[in-house]
Amino acid sequence: MQEWNADDDVSERDEWEWRYVLFPRFALNVNRTGMRTRFIWPGRYLVRWSRTYKRYVYRRR
Repeated sequence: MQEWNADDDVSERDEWEWRYVLFPRFALNVNRTGMRTRFIWPGRYLVRWSRTYKRYVYRRR
């Protein structure tokens, strides 16, 4: 069993990055009150990979 080390680069998907959503879709959306599956509209979002949910998480900025 390998130990987890905070200094290791686990994945670049874990970092927030800007992406454009071109088509409306259902996705995990993060806001001040928590994370929920919501309908998101086209636009610019911060996106990162969720290791817990195995999906991309979107945050409007």
